[in-house]
Amino acid sequence: MPILLLGLIAVAVVFWTLGRKSGPAIGPGPSAGRARKCNWEATGNDTVALGEYRCKACKVVAYAKPGETPKECKRGLGGSL
Repeated sequence: MPILLLGLIAVAVVFWTLGRKSGPAIGPGPSAGRARKCNWEATGNDTVALGEYRCKACKVVAYAKPGETPKECKRGLGGSL
C-alpha cells in the first residue's frame, strides 16, 4: 500500500511540473516570448519623456520612448494607482 501511494505522488509531481512549464501566454517570465503580439498605435498624448500607445487588439494603454512602440503586451499587468 505505501508503494502504491508513493507511485501516485510521483505521478502527480511529474504532471504538476509539466503543467507549470507550459505557463500562461501573457506575463513576465520564460513564457514572455509567446506573449500576444500587440498592434500599437500612438494616441498623441505624449509627454517630454514618454509617448502613449494603445493596442488595437486588447485596448491596453502603455508608455514608451517617443518614436518607439512598447516591446510586449501589458494586458496581464493590471493594477491601479
